[in-house]
Formats: sequence, structure tokens, C-alpha cells
Amino acid sequence: MTHQDALKEMAVERYLLGELSGSSLDRFEEHLFECQECAADLKLGVTFIDGARDELRRPIRFVAHEVKRSPGWTSWFTNPWILAPVLAACLVVLAFQTFVVLPRTKLEVAHAQDPAVVNRLVLANAGPRGNSIPEIIAPEHGSFVISADVPTPGGFSSYRCSLYIPDGSVTWQTTVSPEQARDALLISMPTVKVEEGLNVLLIQGIPVGDSSSDKAVEVAKYSFRVKVQK
Repeated sequence: MTHQDALKEMAVERYLLGELSGSSLDRFEEHLFECQECAADLKLGVTFIDGARDELRRPIRFVAHEVKRSPGWTSWFTNPWILAPVLAACLVVLAFQTFVVLPRTKLEVAHAQDPAVVNRLVLANAGPRGNSIPEIIAPEHGSFVISADVPTPGGFSSYRCSLYIPDGSVTWQTTVSPEQARDALLISMPTVKVEEGLNVLLIQGIPVGDSSSDKAVEVAKYSFRVKVQK
């Protein structure tokens, strides 16, 4: 699991709520040993929860009074035994969002808006299979640009681009129009969508009048190696 994966899956929050299990739990706990940011967020979240538990352990004092009529269904709003835990839980959530989630989100947005030099991977000459395989060094928490030529022999209504990671599974897919395929495609690829090793970009033509997958025709296949810069 990368730091971006942890952010997208809200792994810290789900871990604190006990919602992670199985392989997701194992992947996140392994990630904690490598990621100082997630470890710090988790520590801060545990501190908030421990503080709330201490508050809940304190006795609640209130003055009992005689009830002259049967309480309505809204009486639970004013019941201190219910209201106090609810308010404490809300306080924990609000504090965690205010001091952990919101600052982290603002920082990520600010970084996303900063100008940056992006690594570029140029894919061309899809025909020869035995030629040297290009390599890209991708930033761990960023993205890179793929430039790929799409052969356009005609007779296709659109083109399907599929990205295969080293284990052979498809991690990303999109459809390109003939107009977009006339020039080299520029694809901004998040590093989390690829894996270290040999990745493959497959481009297939979709025949006119038939959008079924079994009728797609391979028009280009690009192999490239990825090294993640940590």
C-alpha cells in the first residue's frame, strides 16, 4: 500500500473505527512501518479517542425532578445518559477532521496546484516486439505523462486503451475517439495506477457498429518498465 492508497481508502480513519480486516488490515499495518505521515495521523487519532474515553468515564451529575406526564419520543434528546456520549463522539470526529483531515487535505491541494516538472514516457514504434523496452522513473506520490502513438488504419469507431500491470490485471482503461487518436495521446498517469516492473499499454480498435469486447482489434501494444522513486 502506498501513501496515496491510504489517503484514498481513508485507511487511518477506518483503522481507528475497526473497519479494516483481512488483507486490507495487513497491508495498512505494513504501510505504517514505512510511512511517517500515516503513523503520525494514527497516533493523533488514538490520542483524541483516549481523551474522549476519559471524558466518558467521568460521572454525570444532574438533578432529578418529578415527571408529571409521560415523556414524549423527543425526551431522549435531553437524556444526559444518551446526550453525553453522543456529544463526546461528535467532539472526537470534529477534532479529528479539524486537526488531521482538513490540514492534510489543504496541503495536498496546495501541492497539486504548484507548478512541477513531470517525467515523460514516449511510446512509439509499436510493431517490433523485440526492441529495447523504454523505462520511466515515476515519483511515488505523483504522476508521469505517457505519450503514445495510435495507428489509425480506419474502420474503427473508437479506440480502447488498457493498462496492464506486471501481474497481468487491468488497472486502468479509457476510450479514445478517432479525432483524439490522430495526434499522439498524452496520458497523465498517477503512479498508483502502475507497479514496478513491466507494464503494458494495449490499444485496440472498436469496429464501426460493434462495441463488444470480443470484436476489438489490437492496433498497438507498448511495453515499458517502471521504477518508483521513493
